[in-house]
Amino acid sequence: MKIHSAVAWTALIDAMAIMGQCWSMPSHDQVVFRQEFAHVKEISSMVPPLSTHADNDDSTVKVHPTWQVLGPFPTGMREQDFGADPLEAFGGFRSLPYDKDAKFPSELAKDGVVQWHTTEMDEQGWVHVLYPDIDWKFNQQFLGWAFNQFQAWARTSFTVPESCGGDDGLCSVTLQCTNVGDFYVDNDRLSGDWYGYGLTRHTLRLQPGSQHTISVRVVHEVRIFGGITYPPPSQFMCEFVVVPRSLAASDRHVTMVQVVKEGSGSYVLMDAVDDILAGQYISVALRNAGPERVVVKSVAIARGSQQFKAALKDMNRPISLFPSTHRPIAILLERIGDSIDTLEFSLEFELETTSSDANVAENRRALLETDLISIDRRTWGEPYKYTFLDVDGTVHYAAAIPPSDPSSQPADSAPVLVALHGAGVEVAQSPFWLSEYQQRERTWIVLPTGRTPWGYDWHGASIKNVFSAIQSLAESLPGVPEISRSVPGMVPDPERLFMAGHSNGGQGAWYMVTHFPDLAIAATPVAGYVNIKQYVPFLGWLSNSYTDAHLRGILESSIAEFDNDVHIPNTVGVSILARTGSIDDNVPPFSSRKMVRLGQENAHNLSAISLSEVPERGHWYSGIMHDEVMQAFLKQHLHDNTVQTSISGQDGSKTVAVHPPFPSAFEITVINPAGMGSKGGIQIEQLRIPYRKGTIKVRITEDSPEHDVGDNASKTVTWTLQTTNIRRLRFLDSPSLQARRGRISKLIIDGVHFSLGEHSYPEVSEVNLTSGTFVQLSGLSSTKNRWTFNTLTDWVATERHRETYGPAIQLLEKRVVIVVGTQFDSESAAVADRIIKIVAHDIYLYGRGDVEVFTDEEYLVHLERSQEEVEQDRTNIVLVGDSYQNSVTRHVLAQTDQEVIIDSQKGVVSIQAKSVIETASEFQEPGTGVLMIRPWGTSNLAMVIAGLDAQGLETAARLFPKRTGLLVPDWVITGPEMSWKGAGGILAAGYWGNHWEYQPLMSV
Repeated sequence: MKIHSAVAWTALIDAMAIMGQCWSMPSHDQVVFRQEFAHVKEISSMVPPLSTHADNDDSTVKVHPTWQVLGPFPTGMREQDFGADPLEAFGGFRSLPYDKDAKFPSELAKDGVVQWHTTEMDEQGWVHVLYPDIDWKFNQQFLGWAFNQFQAWARTSFTVPESCGGDDGLCSVTLQCTNVGDFYVDNDRLSGDWYGYGLTRHTLRLQPGSQHTISVRVVHEVRIFGGITYPPPSQFMCEFVVVPRSLAASDRHVTMVQVVKEGSGSYVLMDAVDDILAGQYISVALRNAGPERVVVKSVAIARGSQQFKAALKDMNRPISLFPSTHRPIAILLERIGDSIDTLEFSLEFELETTSSDANVAENRRALLETDLISIDRRTWGEPYKYTFLDVDGTVHYAAAIPPSDPSSQPADSAPVLVALHGAGVEVAQSPFWLSEYQQRERTWIVLPTGRTPWGYDWHGASIKNVFSAIQSLAESLPGVPEISRSVPGMVPDPERLFMAGHSNGGQGAWYMVTHFPDLAIAATPVAGYVNIKQYVPFLGWLSNSYTDAHLRGILESSIAEFDNDVHIPNTVGVSILARTGSIDDNVPPFSSRKMVRLGQENAHNLSAISLSEVPERGHWYSGIMHDEVMQAFLKQHLHDNTVQTSISGQDGSKTVAVHPPFPSAFEITVINPAGMGSKGGIQIEQLRIPYRKGTIKVRITEDSPEHDVGDNASKTVTWTLQTTNIRRLRFLDSPSLQARRGRISKLIIDGVHFSLGEHSYPEVSEVNLTSGTFVQLSGLSSTKNRWTFNTLTDWVATERHRETYGPAIQLLEKRVVIVVGTQFDSESAAVADRIIKIVAHDIYLYGRGDVEVFTDEEYLVHLERSQEEVEQDRTNIVLVGDSYQNSVTRHVLAQTDQEVIIDSQKGVVSIQAKSVIETASEFQEPGTGVLMIRPWGTSNLAMVIAGLDAQGLETAARLFPKRTGLLVPDWVITGPEMSWKGAGGILAAGYWGNHWEYQPLMSV
C-alpha cells in the first residue's frame, strides 16, 4: 500500500456536504467508528444473545446486528460532557432492562413519553437510528435548530474470538465509534470520534471468548450533522479490530505498535517544490496497542529513495508510547544532493520495550516499517504544502501560493492573505479550496489547517497554528527556490494580514479581525456566523432547569471571549467587506447582516463595513471568495494601501511597509487578554476582574504651542485613555506599530499624567513607553497615582499573565504532559488509568497534539534532574489525582496558596477563601470531584483532575475541555447529581484572580 501526502482529489465536492460548511452530512465513506473497552465483565442478560448468523471467522469480534434503542431525549449544544442524561434519574441506561412496554418521559415525543425499539446494523456496519413517532418539523417551529439537538441510547453485545489470547491470556482489541462523543464497554466510558477523522482507536485487553455490552450515547449535534433535514440523520458505526499476536517470541509486544494508517492526518508531509523540500519536518503517528510501554529509539529510511535521510527531531528526549495511546512522531527529513529523482520511501522505526515482568531480564527491541510514503512534487508558482513546528512542537502543514512578481512590491516584504477554511475541510484534500484563490503579483496566500479539519473553531490552539504557519514561512521561506529567496518583497510580513475565510473560517476571519486588529490590512469574512452560541443556540440545555443565572453566567464566561459581536469595537479603522448568499440556509445571512450593523454603529460611519449579499446564492459556490466584487476589494487593499516609512534600527535604516496611522479615536474591548492581540499598539495584560469585559477608550489629540505654530516637531501629541476593568497594559514596540503610532508627548490614563517628551511637570512621570507595563494599583480611591509605570518583569512569577490567564481550555495551547498518581485505591486506579488514555486520545484526535504520559514517581525523577529547566519548558501538565494520590500534584500545588482544596484521605473538598466576605464551604458527598488549573512554573499551567472516590474522579474528568464550546471555567467542583442534572449538579465553580486567589465576584 502506498501512502500519499494528499488523497486523490475529487472532481466534484457537494457544496452542502463538504465545501467549508459549519456542519456536514457524513457519508459512509467519510465516517468510520472504532471502539475499545477497558475491563472484562459478564455480558448483561438484557442484551439479546449473539445471532447464529454472526461471522464464523475465529479471528474477528462478533457483533450482534440488532441494537436496542431508547430515546430520543432533549439535550443542549455541547452539554453531553456535563452528564445531563435524563435516564440517570431512573438508574441509568446501562442498568435498564429492555422492555418494549416501558415508558420514559421526553418532551420531544407525543404524550411526552418514549419507548424502546430496535434497529439493525447494515452490511457496512452502520447503525441508523430512526424515531418515526417524532414530529421534528413541528417541534422545530418552537426553538429552531436547537430543538433538533437530541440524545438517545443504543446497545448491543459482542464476543471476543477464542483464539486471540497472548502469553498473558488476554487479547488486544482496538475499537472506535464514529459520529458519537462517548460510549461504554460494559461500565467503562471511552471517547468516540465526533467528526469521523478515523485517526484513533482505543486498545482493550479482553479475555478470549468473553462477551460484553457496548452502549452508545447517540447525540445529534446540529453543528456536525445539520439542522434542516427531516428527520434528523442519526447514524453511527463501531469498528473492532483484533491485534494479531507477534510471530516472534522476542518481540511479541513491540510488534503491537502500529503505524496509524487510517483516517486523515496520520502522515503530515510537505511537498517538494521542484527539487526543494518545503519544510524540514514530517510526522508519522504510531499507536501502542500492546500492554507495555514502548520507546522509539531511532528512525531511518528503509526502502525507496536514497536521496533522503531521516532522524528523530529531538534525539535528547525519549519518545515513550504509553499503552493504548497515539503519538505523532516528529521526524527531521533532509535531502541528500542537489536534486530529487524519486519521492517515494519507507521509514523504519527502532523500538524498545521494557518489560514489567521481573522474570524478563533484558529489554526487547524490534523494527517497525511504514508502507511507502510518497511526497508530491509541485512546480514553483503552484499551490504547495509546507510543514512547520507548531507552538507545542508537533509537525503541521499549511498550503501556500507565492507572489508572482514580488519585486514590484513597494516595500521589502509582502502582505499575506490568510484564508481560513470551513468546518470539515482538510486543506490538502480539498481542490475547491486550494483553487478558490488565484496567485497574486505581490501577495503571499496562506491556507492554514487550524491543526485539524474542525480544529478549535480558529480559536486557541487553532489561531496559534495560523500565526505559527505564517511566522515559519517568513523566517525560513520553505519551498522558495534559492534564486528567489533574496528577491525584494519575497519575505511575507506577519504583521500585514488580509484576513479571509468561509463558513466556520468566515467566523474565524471575524475572530481574527476583532481580536488582532493591529495585524489586519482588511478582512473579508464570507458566510461567517457571529459566535457558537448564536449559530446553534444553547437554549435546550437540560441543566437550565437546575441552575440559576449566576452559575450559567460563570460557565458562559468561559467562552465569552469568542463573542465576535462583543469585540466588534476593535475593528474601527479596519476596512471589512462581509459576504453572504441571500438564500444561505447553513449560516443564514442574519449573521453577516448583524456584524455589519454593529461595525457601522461602533464606527459611527455607514460605510465603515460593507455587506455584499449575493442574490439567490447559498452557502457555497465557486467564486464566492474571488468574483469581481471581491477582487476589487482585494486589489484596493493588497496593492494600494501601503505606506513607506523609514525607521532607524540596530541594523541601520530599513524600509517597513505599514498600515495607515491609527484613528484619532477608538475603543479596545477585551474579555480574556490571553486570546487578544493589540489595538493601537496597546496590549492588555490583565483585567481587574478576570472574565468580565474590559474597555479602553482612546483619544489622540495634537496641540501646537502658541510660539511655534506650524512646527510639526514641536507639536504635543497626547494619548488619553479612559479604562474600565483594566488592571495592566503595555505599549508594544514593533517597528510597524511605532511607525503608525508616531511620537507621543504625553499619556493620560484615567486622569494620571505620564510625560514622554523632554519637558516634565510635577504631576507627570518620565517613562520609556515600551520598556514596562502600566498597572493600576489596588485599593486607592484618589484619581492621582492610581496608575503607575513598572519596568520590572518579576510580576509574571506570581501573577497571571497572557500565557496563564485561562480558562481550562488554554491548557491545549502548549505541549501537554500527563502525570498520573500511583497512590490510588484499586477502583480509582483503574479509572485513573482509563482517564489518562482518554485525555491523550482526545488531544491527539481533535488537535493532532502530542502527549507524553508519566507516573508521578517517574516525573519526580525528571524534576530532580533539572527542575528549573522543566518548569520553564513550554509544557502544560495534566495531574490525575490529588496531593495524596499524586506526589507531583502535591509538588505543584505547593507553589501557591490553595483556597480550593481536595483531600481524598479525609473525604472532603473545601473552599477556604481568604476573602473577608466569604465563609468556608465543605463538600463531602461521595461522587464529588475537582477539575482546576493552577500555575506551573512562571509561564505554564497545571490541570488537576481528582475525586473523593472513583465516581468523583470520573465526573471531573468528563469536563476535560477537548473541544471548543465546552463551558469549563478555571475551576469546577463536580457533584454526583451531574449525571442527570448536568451543570445543575455542579457544587461550585469560578475563576481565579490575578494572583491566583479565590475571586468571589467570579465564583458561585
